[in-house]
Amino acid sequence: MRLISISNNLGFDRIIVIPAKHFGRAVDRNRARRRAKEIFRCYEGRISPDNPMEDEGEDFVLVLYPGKVSSFSLLESGFISMLDRNRRK
Repeated sequence: MRLISISNNLGFDRIIVIPAKHFGRAVDRNRARRRAKEIFRCYEGRISPDNPMEDEGEDFVLVLYPGKVSSFSLLESGFISMLDRNRRK
């Protein structure tokens, strides 16, 4: 997994999930994409800035690699740790 963030001036956060080349079958790619988007939706409060009046938002790009993510809990813990590292920058 790799997380890239770019600030935007929209006032809200967006995410795009990209399974890497040769991730597997379409079913596997779509399942991983749905799981990542659900984690993003559930942890949106952790992502948002501390000041809600601020007009800043972020665009996140999450690249998933085959064989690296096997369960929802591993994807969730990896995503949260990447968000925390991203917030410290």
